[in-house]
Amino acid sequence: MVFTVVIIGELLAFILTLAPLRLDQQLWNDLALISLFIQWNGLMCSSVLCLLRPVFEKYSNQFVAVASYLAILLMLTLISEVTFLIMDHYYLTDIISSASHWEFLVHNLLIGAIIGALALRYFYVQHQWRIKVETESCTKLQLLQARIRPHFLFNSMNTIASLTRTRPEVAERITEDLAELFRMLFKENHEMIP
Repeated sequence: MVFTVVIIGELLAFILTLAPLRLDQQLWNDLALISLFIQWNGLMCSSVLCLLRPVFEKYSNQFVAVASYLAILLMLTLISEVTFLIMDHYYLTDIISSASHWEFLVHNLLIGAIIGALALRYFYVQHQWRIKVETESCTKLQLLQARIRPHFLFNSMNTIASLTRTRPEVAERITEDLAELFRMLFKENHEMIP
């Protein structure tokens, strides 16, 4: 997830740097500053969402989506505010090209709102896909086990029948083992046993 956030951030940094259609030496400085700012936002938002994860587990998907989106917007606002204050304190406001304090905040918040919504949607779809794959795998395993059990039972019963005349003590032990095995299988324990 963190790697995906970093990649999305870098792609956004390249897009924002190349958007003005100018190619000069300042382009690389802009890319470095934009990358730093976006990565800082992306990683801080990811960290906040990770910290909120235990709290979110109790709620519905809709509530978690809205709360996550609001948490992202709040973090974007806080980080933009801190960034502007740092630039103002060190007289670096020429970096943001004559944008006022509110223009800087609104600009970052709008871009962050769009990218945040897209990222949350992407992670939601990825999560749903993972659940679907796990469910399908579990269903296929259960179907396979349901198919195997009758064959295993018939083969075991045939083996026991063939041993009853020649080695009755072995047939008795196998019958007890088979009964114990089926007792364990029908316990409805969903844990995988190695």
